[in-house]
Amino acid sequence: MAECEWAVICDYAFLDARGKMCLIGVFDSIFAKTVPAIHPQACLVVQLRGKPNEPLLIRIEIIRPTGASLRRVDASGQMSESGGAGLQLNLAPIQLPDWGEYDCNVFVNDERTYTAKFTVRKPPAGGPN
Repeated sequence: MAECEWAVICDYAFLDARGKMCLIGVFDSIFAKTVPAIHPQACLVVQLRGKPNEPLLIRIEIIRPTGASLRRVDASGQMSESGGAGLQLNLAPIQLPDWGEYDCNVFVNDERTYTAKFTVRKPPAGGPN
């Protein structure tokens, strides 16, 4: 059965000329002076591993710190001939209504196989905005 090997939240992701996934600006914290806030650029990148040509049902759920759903995306596809698959989900712009930790849950064939997290926090004094 296919599963998520890893998931990363970054500013931007793309495939290079040779098909390698390139990630720019990997992060796990977003600094905001107030909430709700809007983060202008974000991408969730997921790497899946399974059987060659295996069919997939993929669901991504972003859960707020309150436990409520912020966003849900459903997709289908299949693994490559080598048994791998990558997915990029553009989240930009993403509205962030709460302070705290957000979960990006990755479901493969209705089974949660990975959770990537990021936290919305106030900027430290003299730090990033």
